[in-house]
Amino acid sequence: MRQSSQNRAVSILLAEFNPQFRSAVRSILLYHQFSKITEVSDSKNFIDVNRTSSFDVILLDSSIPNLDAISVTRFIRSGKLGVNRAAVIILLSHRSDLTFIYEAREAGVTEIVAKPFSSAALMARLTSSIDKPRPFITSDGYTGPCRRTGEVESFIAPPKERVDDHLAAQSDDLIILSRDAF
Repeated sequence: MRQSSQNRAVSILLAEFNPQFRSAVRSILLYHQFSKITEVSDSKNFIDVNRTSSFDVILLDSSIPNLDAISVTRFIRSGKLGVNRAAVIILLSHRSDLTFIYEAREAGVTEIVAKPFSSAALMARLTSSIDKPRPFITSDGYTGPCRRTGEVESFIAPPKERVDDHLAAQSDDLIILSRDAF
């Protein structure tokens, strides 16, 4: 994965409040040959950069002061903020409770990576989002990547017929039981 030429062409916005953590994530990205990285650490710069530049991937820290990551994701997906509303949005979060994950998913977040995380965990989410993008959905109640992450079968087989059902259908005998028989 480290030598992929596709990695070098991906533009990434790294929005992380903590300077040490931002530096660590940047090092991970550089090690894996991602070179088009723009860094921001506050809400004002995040909004300014998003309005003027298009990014393929947004790594968004959920704890940037004055920036609600869920609301920002909704704005990006709606086209009100940002140039590329279909960008991959990976939320870097200290929260991993089901309520938060559900809210993030419904807002249009592509992936969630819970802090602290390993470089392997981040790269697995990042590369799967780039190499196997999910279809982008626009509907009345949702805009974002398809929330189904597994394989969807295109054909569902009919239920199997039981042998007894087949034999009963062929029988011309009609059996009448009286109520007393039970």
